[in-house]
Amino acid sequence: MNQVISAGPFLYATVLEGTPDARFFSAPQCLSLLARFTLRAHVSVCRNKKSRSLPLVITTPDVRYPESNMCLVCGIPPVSEESPRNFFGKAFEQAAEKTGSKAELEFFDTNIIRLSVDDRSRFFDALISLLS
Repeated sequence: MNQVISAGPFLYATVLEGTPDARFFSAPQCLSLLARFTLRAHVSVCRNKKSRSLPLVITTPDVRYPESNMCLVCGIPPVSEESPRNFFGKAFEQAAEKTGSKAELEFFDTNIIRLSVDDRSRFFDALISLLS
């Protein structure tokens, strides 16, 4: 993972395919922990105070099923948010319906989904418009 990018209403990071650590982060709970750590680290080193109030969306290739051409997407609320509620489950569901993306909402945590790599850019465009 190289950097955290501001995508308007949220921050965005990705674990690149072929990275040796990608296999560890293809487990949903590990990806969630990575997202929390990444957001806290970014907020602590970033000079922009606005980043403290932005949520983070992180993606990684789903190397557990390499033939499926899917990726995992995880969204976590901002560091400044005191409520334990996470709105990304509903936002992911609405963005997938709006774009007709091949998304699987099969995890216990609703803020984590499996998404087709081919639909990723359309999905994120819809997510940006939903959260703006």
